[in-house]
Amino acid sequence: MFEGIQIENYIAILIDKIENSFLVWSNLFELLLFLFLLVATYFLTKLLYKHVDQLLDKIEALNERKRFRIIDQLLYPLILMILVGIYYVIAASFNLPSVIISIAGNLVSAWLIVKALTLFFPRNRMFRFLSAFIWIIAALRILNIYQETLNLLDSLAFNSGNLRISLLLIIKTVMIFSILFWLAGKLSRLVTKRIDSSDDLTPSIKVLLNKIAKFLIFTSAILFTLSGVGVDLSAFAFLGGAIGVGLGFGLQKIVSNFISGIIILADKSIKPGDVVEIGDVYGWVRKLDTRFVSVVTRSGKEFLIPNEDFITKQVINWSYSDELVRVEAKVGVSYSSDLRLVQELMMQSITEKERILTDPAPNVLLIEFGDSSVNFELRFWISDPRNGIQNVRSQVLLSIWDSFKENNVEIPFPQRDYHLKSLPDDLSNFLNQNKELNSEDKERNNN
Repeated sequence: MFEGIQIENYIAILIDKIENSFLVWSNLFELLLFLFLLVATYFLTKLLYKHVDQLLDKIEALNERKRFRIIDQLLYPLILMILVGIYYVIAASFNLPSVIISIAGNLVSAWLIVKALTLFFPRNRMFRFLSAFIWIIAALRILNIYQETLNLLDSLAFNSGNLRISLLLIIKTVMIFSILFWLAGKLSRLVTKRIDSSDDLTPSIKVLLNKIAKFLIFTSAILFTLSGVGVDLSAFAFLGGAIGVGLGFGLQKIVSNFISGIIILADKSIKPGDVVEIGDVYGWVRKLDTRFVSVVTRSGKEFLIPNEDFITKQVINWSYSDELVRVEAKVGVSYSSDLRLVQELMMQSITEKERILTDPAPNVLLIEFGDSSVNFELRFWISDPRNGIQNVRSQVLLSIWDSFKENNVEIPFPQRDYHLKSLPDDLSNFLNQNKELNSEDKERNNN
């Protein structure tokens, strides 16, 4: 639990150091002198601004924006440090008090170093944060209250099972994790760039290696963080059991999709750019993710299909081994047709079609003698299934239709004859009367 006495002791130590170091008559002179140096530095900065700007303007590598940033961040602390240094030399020569000025000089030096470092990384928030943290540590050491601050932060703690969690532990964890996570991100991007630039790896292997590398790098960052702050990893044994239960129930589908994604990448059954058909979805694979496969159809719809479906369901990969795909077009003609002519017309229908290959050669087969038609099947090959299969089949069928019309080849269609076994009595009597009347009319006409 938090111990209030530790806070009281820390405050007492601070008050004692302030009374002994600052609220002493011999040191008040130095405090007033330091305030004077701050004011003098302000006016000197205004006075020297234009001269320094003109001096930096001679450096071709520095544009106006960089010059402004250098002057704005470095000129004031640099002048202040020079003035403090001058006084420190004079104080040493004439045996003047310099305790406060020495502390102030060290703080200004640390401030200047931090400003200089952040100047080279202006857009890196992580580095600016670390620089501020380093300056705080330097200030605590210069003021000689660093150890007391650590003791206070360590005293603000509570126990969770066998794990003692203090404010100091939390701060250390955040700092170490921030540094390692930032380094892990840099390393991950570097590894990804190297893998993607390799010409010896297939796209699926690149995706698999990138995912494995990211998982290992960031997992290592977390483990090193916990180990670095002195946390006993065995204290998280209960957490591993809870995660195992969660994976077995609530996260079953997520883990299943993750493992399925790794299997897909490892066996190379599905790759980016493949033309696949699963269920009612037909399209080309745009992306393989840890949870799903992105499939874009010919209509522009993008389906996010869970990885598990590609393992448990039937999948047609039109480009698994190669890009060659055979397309069939079935046609039936009447029994009165010239079957040799039909074969010739069907072969002519695929001539001069850009997407249809000549090797393998197309072929027309007589499949069967059906109930009302003679059935043929035209088989041809294409090498670009991602551009669509039904559209090229449609073009071929339209060409066959035009050729059949020009050569009077009939395509039969079902016809039905209806036989009435019985009629209602009223309708039957009415028809019989009409039949008798028609018979009488014929007899009159004959006479």
